[in-house]
Amino acid sequence: MVNWVDEAIDDPRPASDEAVRQAEDELEVKLPAEFVAVARIHQGAAPVPAGVDLPNGFGTAVDHLLHFEDSPFTSNIVAAIFPLLDVLDEGIIPFAADVGGDFFCFDYRASNDDPSVVFWSVDWGVVPLAPDFAAFLAMLRP
Repeated sequence: MVNWVDEAIDDPRPASDEAVRQAEDELEVKLPAEFVAVARIHQGAAPVPAGVDLPNGFGTAVDHLLHFEDSPFTSNIVAAIFPLLDVLDEGIIPFAADVGGDFFCFDYRASNDDPSVVFWSVDWGVVPLAPDFAAFLAMLRP
């Protein structure tokens, strides 16, 4: 079971349906329902446990989910993609930051309806992690 600790935004509150729809419109994707169910309530929060074993033998941890609020801008789910546009493949959409400044992302390249979860690192590029968001949450460890 994953618990959530408020992290990235001051005065955290659930995201509005309008804020989620606006993010989806700007990102030009339909975010997975299982992610939206968590992120609407726990936007900007850190999971406990947060550790992730990467398939390449390294590990990292989720720092926080990206959020739907205007501030802080850099942790906003739409704003987070802008500095990465030149390095991310089309269809890779960040949804959470890791502790080292890289991102956990949805991979829409194979399916617009059921994106898988990947880790994007400046060092390794795209590293496949899980078939969906629920499986990603299940792989979190202390």
